[in-house]
Amino acid sequence: MRIEVNGRPAAPAELVTTYGHFTAMQVRGAGVQGLPNHLERLDAANQELFGERLDPDRVRDLLRHALAGDADAAVRVIVREPGKVAVSVAPPTPPMSGPLRLRSVPYLRPFAHLKHLGGFAQAEWARRVRVDDYDDALLTAGDGEISETSVANIGFFAADGAVVWPTPPWLHGTAMRLIEQHRPTTRQRITLADVDGFRGAFLANSIGHTAVASIDDIPCQPDPTLMAGLDALFTSVPWDLI
Repeated sequence: MRIEVNGRPAAPAELVTTYGHFTAMQVRGAGVQGLPNHLERLDAANQELFGERLDPDRVRDLLRHALAGDADAAVRVIVREPGKVAVSVAPPTPPMSGPLRLRSVPYLRPFAHLKHLGGFAQAEWARRVRVDDYDDALLTAGDGEISETSVANIGFFAADGAVVWPTPPWLHGTAMRLIEQHRPTTRQRITLADVDGFRGAFLANSIGHTAVASIDDIPCQPDPTLMAGLDALFTSVPWDLI
């Protein structure tokens, strides 16, 4: 991995703090699916945390510089303090493979609308459920209301095949936005008791999308035709050149 800050090699002191915000993206062929969604996320979070805009053209320049000609990579853009934009470049991340088994846990991310640094609790819950042979933690409120997983948005298929998202709090993920931008979706309050009333569930984030096999002991793997529709959607979305 290599990390630059404002287009130069990062100093160790610039990587210490856990305060800040970021976005993570997969680069393929020097492009990113939904790049405007990533840039909008960075700008909105920067205004909220630091009170200033983050110029999307500047971010793209820093991305190109850090990639140094690499066409495929896993990239993070991180802002820990005003005026300093860090870009990390690592080998590409393989797509999510599933279907995945989720275990519900009683935890919601603080300031969930932000993709912020310092997510110890969600990482620890994910580690604990994997010890019990689950694939990820499903974050829920005390009454069982579903939010998101430790690393992805969760969507459900209604009886007619439409996508239904839980209501916030959650991170408005870039892949979630892509789905909303290319097909009708709705949002409603969904609890663990509601899961078996849907035609299955799926996860989506910047790495990809995959079916959910079960939540706790509730089977919820979607019909293959429903997942094929999502596959077709993401295949049709262009990769925006950085």
